[in-house]
Amino acid sequence: MSKKVKIGVITDIHYGDKISISARQGQIGDILLLRTVHRLNRMIKPDITLILGDILDDPDSRKSGERLAKMQEILNLLESPWMAIPGNHDPVEDRFYKVIDRPPVFMDIKGVRFVPFIDPEELGWNAKRLPENIEKMKKVRSNHDGPIVAFQHVPLFPPNKSDCCYNYTNIDEVLEAIWANNFTLSIGGHYHAGTELIRDGNHSFVVGKSLCESPFSFMEINLDSEDIQVTHHEHQMPPKLELFDYHSHTQFAYCSENMDMVKSPELAEKFGLRGIAFTEHSGQLYFDRQTYWSGELCQEGIKGTKGLQDRMPDFWLNVEEVQRDNLIIGFEVDSDFQGNMILQNEDQQRAQLLNGAIHQLPELRKEKVDLKRATDEYLRILECFVQTGIQILAHPFRIFRSHEVPTKLFVPVIRMLRENNVAAEMNFHFNRPQPEFVKMCVEAGVKITFGSDAHNLYEVGEFAPHLKLLDEIGYKGDLKDIMARID
Repeated sequence: MSKKVKIGVITDIHYGDKISISARQGQIGDILLLRTVHRLNRMIKPDITLILGDILDDPDSRKSGERLAKMQEILNLLESPWMAIPGNHDPVEDRFYKVIDRPPVFMDIKGVRFVPFIDPEELGWNAKRLPENIEKMKKVRSNHDGPIVAFQHVPLFPPNKSDCCYNYTNIDEVLEAIWANNFTLSIGGHYHAGTELIRDGNHSFVVGKSLCESPFSFMEINLDSEDIQVTHHEHQMPPKLELFDYHSHTQFAYCSENMDMVKSPELAEKFGLRGIAFTEHSGQLYFDRQTYWSGELCQEGIKGTKGLQDRMPDFWLNVEEVQRDNLIIGFEVDSDFQGNMILQNEDQQRAQLLNGAIHQLPELRKEKVDLKRATDEYLRILECFVQTGIQILAHPFRIFRSHEVPTKLFVPVIRMLRENNVAAEMNFHFNRPQPEFVKMCVEAGVKITFGSDAHNLYEVGEFAPHLKLLDEIGYKGDLKDIMARID
């Protein structure tokens, strides 16, 4: 094996409704899986991803086929190859693989052979490896001299090596085949608490934590010729950080995928946040899609008459029906080309939070762009905009995402933010914030906010990239010292 192999592991999603065990959050299994897939793609970048069963909670539900199809669709978003096996809560093998892609007998990735095992359930939610699968262990070694990774739903351990309450009824026979055929690693699910890596001679054993139970975990394994390293990643943010999502959307956004005013605050709580803000696009609440997306809105501003479609009363009506302690209501306020807010005075007075966003520049609407002119326009508009009462500058330089962000903007923008007590948002929705800009903000005393800019429920409070960026710039202090608190 010439390179390190990175393995993503997902297990025990228990997707369904009317979950009998309250700790299991299977009703959001689709959201949890989508969140995991995007985290894997964006941050982990595994060479292969293994799904170890119990994708569903109820195999006999009339919706089981529909739910499996939805999970297959999400798994297809993985940028790595993936292999999935059924667990004891999934439909039987033949039904399972009518929907989920059946894995090959083995898959070779960078000199490592990955071998799935589907073993029948025994009493006590244990398992047994049948003779044909014992024989399979011999066959997969016969033409391969590199590492072999076996994976199955039920954990597999040498006796007395783990506190896990599940194992194989013929464990001695399985272990004999492991030693005889020099398997490197065995990965299991099923035991929701998971385990750390257990080493026994030349073979290692590990169990992934369940995705369906707090803190909603998945596993990363780094395997090379020297060592095996295991990391359990969590979707729940550390509650002690008291993180707040100051930028999320609702079903009123033209660009919403599945946002829901009821579900978003519930998810924020599940994911360990102190709270969440609804910050709907102000321009989208006053004007129709064409007027908004074309940029014509920014030309005429709030006093424009073209494309009027006032949905603001409906927005406020819906908001009033979902009020709760961890929720604040505001707007992602669009700016016109003069730096004025596109927001009526009465709505500004009712809002608890104003995220200012520059979504259009005259120069950037041209076929041939003069970047210097666009930079000058941005500074001119922002100079006025930061004085209108906005509290946060949303995604400060996203407007330049199709171009190289002009770094000469950093100093004057930081000056404007500091002088007007406006916070700078860290936002990864469409683009990655510039680490140098974030570092300069921290050093200059400009407060930071985290915003998911959620247009899909899986994005709510997804702040792992934000925390990683702060680590990258070397910030080791208390987050409360650098983050704005607006609620």
